[in-house]
Amino acid sequence: MKPDPKGSPENKSDPVIDFYDDVLTFPEEKQQNKWSVSWSDLMMTMFILFAVMYIYQIGDKDIRLGPGPAKNRISDQGSGQTLNINTQSRPAEVFDRAKQAVKDIMVDENIAVELVNGEVIKIILAADLLFDPGRDNLKLGARYQLDQIARALSDNEYRINVAGHTDDTPTRSGSFPTNWDLSAQRAVRVARYLTEVCKVDENRIFVTAHSFHEPLRPNDTSTNRALNRRVELILTRQKY
Repeated sequence: MKPDPKGSPENKSDPVIDFYDDVLTFPEEKQQNKWSVSWSDLMMTMFILFAVMYIYQIGDKDIRLGPGPAKNRISDQGSGQTLNINTQSRPAEVFDRAKQAVKDIMVDENIAVELVNGEVIKIILAADLLFDPGRDNLKLGARYQLDQIARALSDNEYRINVAGHTDDTPTRSGSFPTNWDLSAQRAVRVARYLTEVCKVDENRIFVTAHSFHEPLRPNDTSTNRALNRRVELILTRQKY
């Protein structure tokens, strides 16, 4: 009787050799499927990992910066009120957008834009451009100009001080006994147009009146008086 080949030591099965024999003799289409299953598992694991990292990053951003995109919260000095400030809008950027809005109006000789101390933006509008002498009703052309300026105001969340100024000529209207009344009502009229028509957030706006006490030039010529009659839009990060 012949000895059983499987029983001889030299013919015992080697697991490593059997594994490679199995792979090499595997049909081609099944060989591809064997490694593709592992590759898909790896891709799914990587997807889950990145998804978890993204969700964690979003949650961490809300904790560090507060709610909303690129916003921070500070307290208005003296009021205890918390304000939302768009930290992406730097004063120089707001200044550039305001300048461009004025260029679009094409009457920039009556409107000036200034950057004060790198922080405060002033948009100075000649009162004669906005109002008839001694009146507080906005001219038709002034409304279009305010519409264009409102675009620059809406690109940020700065506080807006609408400040009314006059020259030192006494008022002759029963509606405005003094220049205080005239400067205040003109500032209110501009503020109301910005909030009611242009839809600028009214929580950003406050009104001040200065009568003739803050002139740009001495009130000694008609040209200087025209410069002193004005409404200023003063943009600041906090209440001015």
